[in-house]
Amino acid sequence: MVEPQEEEIDLREYINVMLKRKSIIILIFLIAVITATLVSYFALTPVYQSSATFAVALVDNRPALNISESIEIMSSNLILDEVIKKMNLNTSASELKSQIKAENLKGTNFIKVSVEANSPEEAKELVENTIEVFIEQNQSEYQEKIKLIEIRLKLLEEQIAEFEKSIQEIEKTKKKIAASEELPEGERQFQTSLLLSSSVTERELYNTLTDQISSLKTSLNNCQDFRVINYAQLPVVPIKPNKKLNILIAGVLGLFVGIFAAFFLEFWQKGK
Repeated sequence: MVEPQEEEIDLREYINVMLKRKSIIILIFLIAVITATLVSYFALTPVYQSSATFAVALVDNRPALNISESIEIMSSNLILDEVIKKMNLNTSASELKSQIKAENLKGTNFIKVSVEANSPEEAKELVENTIEVFIEQNQSEYQEKIKLIEIRLKLLEEQIAEFEKSIQEIEKTKKKIAASEELPEGERQFQTSLLLSSSVTERELYNTLTDQISSLKTSLNNCQDFRVINYAQLPVVPIKPNKKLNILIAGVLGLFVGIFAAFFLEFWQKGK
């Protein structure tokens, strides 16, 4: 029964020490909270974040650009130098890179770009210009792939037009041979047989080309240009500093430091 009494006495002593030194605990707590409040509201520069999402161009339902490489390019000097020049910014590409974050929305060709800046307007403009510069610099690659499909489609259409003429000529020749009275019956049958064989071959090639043309047209229909999915919004509230969180943490730390100081002074005085 001795140990519980000792623990109860110790607990009472601790409480008495805190009550005795409560002025120090409260003072340190208030100093911590007031300091955190002043620093959060007046010393720290607010940081705003704006985001936008755009879709990488598709060619035949496949991204025209490698998504992982595109994310790397978003924060490369190739893009950032142009953004700095376009916005007339007084900063370097390396400094601007630390403000930009690009990420792929898994399972899609969407890339989300987020930018942090000291003002809402700058954050929004940086997002818009970064995406705009990226699209401008990669638009030609997408257009080139579209052009290649269109050229291939045009060549196939020209070839199929030739096959149509050839098939028509074969049909005309068959009719002439069938109507000819100068050729013997055996000769007419032989030439007609040759023409039928040629006609079958021509039609098989014609059907193959038709399938290829249909496939290319489907590919063109499945192509999508670069486009913005979610436009950048003007941020209203800064993401940094988190003033309430800073004050809360400072208050908790101040409370612990105050209690520590109270016990330190008590034991220091007892030790004299």
